[in-house]
Amino acid sequence: MILLDGIFVIQLLLIYGKQRKTLPNDQIFGKPLIVDDVRRDMTLLENQIPFFVVQRLFKMAFEKHWRGMPKLLELVCQFFKTVMRMEKLPESKESEVKHFVHAISLSFLRSVRKGQDRCYRKIKFTPSATELVAAGVELRRRENNRLFDIQFENGVLEIPYLVLEDSTEFYFRNIMAFEQCYCENTYLTDYMVFMHHLVDTPGDAELLIDKEIIENCLSNKEAAARVINNFGKENPVTPKFYFNSLSHELTKHCQRPCNKWKATFKRDYCSSPWAIISVIAAVVLLLLTVAQTVCSVLSLK
Repeated sequence: MILLDGIFVIQLLLIYGKQRKTLPNDQIFGKPLIVDDVRRDMTLLENQIPFFVVQRLFKMAFEKHWRGMPKLLELVCQFFKTVMRMEKLPESKESEVKHFVHAISLSFLRSVRKGQDRCYRKIKFTPSATELVAAGVELRRRENNRLFDIQFENGVLEIPYLVLEDSTEFYFRNIMAFEQCYCENTYLTDYMVFMHHLVDTPGDAELLIDKEIIENCLSNKEAAARVINNFGKENPVTPKFYFNSLSHELTKHCQRPCNKWKATFKRDYCSSPWAIISVIAAVVLLLLTVAQTVCSVLSLK
């Protein structure tokens, strides 16, 4: 069975990568959307074939004529391009790949900052997007595709682009299951826990959608909030929680009263040119009143 599945996978990757022609009356490429169904089946954690088996079969088939033939991992990356966060894995990773889900999870690791100071204090979760904005935090889309590369600096929280579509939950669930069973660091799980607390309500989802941080391909903002909240539920958070330090910074910022006062002032009195003009006029009037009062007191003396 493994031999049959391995040969099927190699043939599938070759045809998808334009290395072989489609066969007449092909049962996969001859029908719309079947390729997407096969891709989903190949990313189920329970359906994984050991990568070294596929590698060995690939080598047996093409070792004598490698010229012009892409490497197996290149074909895998091309096939799962719509799922991965990078188009090509580092060359040194090929021997370490366990199976297809592992290959997809490795594509996310480029967004992990090497040498980042991990916070081992008490686990603290980030306030919601609405609470952050109320405390004066500016939400901004980060211009890269490194999912975990979230930064908070000078009151600005930059979050990379996230697409939510029907297949997102399916693929992420399998990667998270793999992380929790076999990996020391659960980066995607930690990311979804972070997003779960950031998007607490449909209003939070709407904020991130308006800022183009989330592209919502689902039916509505309620569906987007529900998908993100489902990811975060009942997921274990380890002392190595990747976003713990960031969550501490955001919580500390929200707990400072002056930040909320500044945000309220900007929202209520600086939201439009007319509001700013009215504030300036009020300040000028107050200063003139004070000056008049001082002059009256001095004249009496």
